[in-house]
Amino acid sequence: MQAQLIVCDRITHNEQAKGHQLGTVLNHRTIPVLPYALDLYILLKIFDLPQGKSIDTHFEFANDCGERLGKTAMTVLRNYRADDQIPGVDKDFAFTLVLTEPGIIHIKCFTDGEEAAWYPLTIRLPEDGHQAS
Repeated sequence: MQAQLIVCDRITHNEQAKGHQLGTVLNHRTIPVLPYALDLYILLKIFDLPQGKSIDTHFEFANDCGERLGKTAMTVLRNYRADDQIPGVDKDFAFTLVLTEPGIIHIKCFTDGEEAAWYPLTIRLPEDGHQAS
């Protein structure tokens, strides 16, 4: 089983196209103040999922020191793809994370208790000398 994460400023489900439309893919965000409530949208892609098997997934958010910033509830996922496709699932999630410091946030996805994928997101303040994004 393989898993991938993409973090965006927005994700919308396109029922007609049977897929997801992604906004801007984020590697960093500049926030105006601390503390700050940051809305995050995550696309989780899991493929090569064993046929007929469901998996428990959740996310954990940590800072560079490994301190946990948040954890989500468990979500059960299973394959809904056609027989001519590799079994898997695409699922979008929306979270609000309260930030109290700049730095790198490690967004980790766990499947059945094991870390399956992670994504780094750099958080900056305007005085860091970087452009807003």
